Amino acid sequence: MGVVDHVKQYRLDDSEGEKPQIYYSFYQLPDDVVPIFRAEVTSVVRTATDTPALLPAIRAAASEVGGDQPVYNIHSMRELVSGSMSRQRFTMLLLVAFAALALLLAFVGTYAVISYSTSLRAHEIGIRVALGAAKRDILRMVLNQGLRLALAGVVAGAAMALVLTRFMSSFSSLLFGVRADDPLTLIAVSLLLITAALAASYIPACRAARRAPMAAFRDD
Repeated sequence: MGVVDHVKQYRLDDSEGEKPQIYYSFYQLPDDVVPIFRAEVTSVVRTATDTPALLPAIRAAASEVGGDQPVYNIHSMRELVSGSMSRQRFTMLLLVAFAALALLLAFVGTYAVISYSTSLRAHEIGIRVALGAAKRDILRMVLNQGLRLALAGVVAGAAMALVLTRFMSSFSSLLFGVRADDPLTLIAVSLLLITAALAASYIPACRAARRAPMAAFRDD
């Protein structure tokens, strides 16, 4: 007899709870309870080859032990692990879809704000170009404006996310092995949003840099 660590018997995220478990020899079970546990008996085979290629050998070995023993419901360990996380995978796909939609909305919103702001500064940009400002200076000026907006949004969003994770702890189990306040995830998302904001600002920045000074004065 000995004590072993908890086994993830049902799911990788232990969503079934920490149930008491014991190791017991099947041959020592009383005859009246054998039919109850017989359906739960599983054989595990370790192999370096693919499971489909090994099926004939497994069936032949089972027939040698007992010809009346059916071999069914054969799965690889990869398939079993994947099936145990199907619910989390569906939730993750929904989160990815909503995150992609949010990223698209952020891109379109940033583009609209920078485009409108650039159109209001057309006269100023025309004067800068007339006084000798290079195209890269105009690009840098517009991109800096978009970068400031992105940084302000990222800082506010990250602070709000850290606050909400303290009151919505149930979201911590949506992604296996990733906490709701995981610093690497927050940094990666922040960099992605900043990149999207810069990409959205680059389009109106190029348009403003190519604009002729006289055209800006005529429109004004």
